[in-house]
Amino acid sequence: MENKINVVVINPKDNVGVALREIKAGEPLVGVEGKELTAKEDIRQNHKVALAEIPAGGRIIKYGESIGAASRAIEPGRWVHTHNLKSEDR
Repeated sequence: MENKINVVVINPKDNVGVALREIKAGEPLVGVEGKELTAKEDIRQNHKVALAEIPAGGRIIKYGESIGAASRAIEPGRWVHTHNLKSEDR
């Protein structure tokens, strides 16, 4: 059975992708060009998933722009949300 795309990367600069559907821990993240990634935990539909290692304090990039900073280190395949992302005032 062929895997269907379950993650979209909006901008090539992004270090997070967006789940197109609910993704279960252990599922491959399909749609991320040139990388073989696996979800490390359940990712809700329309939520962000890390595509690369993001160190604590590192910028989280979506739409090619910083949307905040990691409040702790985030491994590739981890859910990115309010528990590990600190938004910034603009």
